[in-house]
Amino acid sequence: MACNCATSEQIDELYKKYGEQRKSTNKNTKQKIKDAVMYTGVAVAMIPIIPVLVLYVFYKAFCDDDHRISLTKFFRLDKKVGYAGQ
Repeated sequence: MACNCATSEQIDELYKKYGEQRKSTNKNTKQKIKDAVMYTGVAVAMIPIIPVLVLYVFYKAFCDDDHRISLTKFFRLDKKVGYAGQ
């Protein structure tokens, strides 16, 4: 059997270069408030969105003949219309 030292060194180098950087856990009060406001905003925005999506899924599952959910039809995206990216 060969030594696994070179492989583990290469993996360590790749992790250092491309791995996820750990953020410091020491946050000041301003950062904590900013995070709390962001999470609260997301939660408030999701309150009206989730019931609409759940009702749409139930409608497609039980009332519609075509049981497939199409995001193109849901968001009314038509291929004939040009978008800013095209």
